[in-house]
Amino acid sequence: MKLKIIDIDINKPKPKATIHYSGKLGFNIEAIEFMELQNQGSFLVATDEEKEDVLYLLEEKEGKNTAKVAKAGNYYYLNVGDAFETLKYDYKRYTIMFDITKDEYEDKAVFILKKRREIKRKDKDEKEEER
Repeated sequence: MKLKIIDIDINKPKPKATIHYSGKLGFNIEAIEFMELQNQGSFLVATDEEKEDVLYLLEEKEGKNTAKVAKAGNYYYLNVGDAFETLKYDYKRYTIMFDITKDEYEDKAVFILKKRREIKRKDKDEKEEER
């Protein structure tokens, strides 16, 4: 028997997105690089009727139903709060995070956002009690 140990990096940063309290979908540095957001203009947001916890971002030129990539400081975001309200995501009470992967759909790149977890936001009263 000749075993070969596999190199595993358990702390490897992964592309992620988070819905902010404002409804904006923010991306971490790894996602910005992975998705090449600095070179992107707009995305369409889609869902899958068979998978409730997955969103899709399809690269698209500006137009109807597209979300334009915006930048604040070093970070990029999509202002898609309306979509999250339509999907009944409770982003005011919970921080909702997604892992991001890439695939193809109809010969175009598509980014797959799989809901990772929801973390309850602290209420204003809870924050004041901690002080």
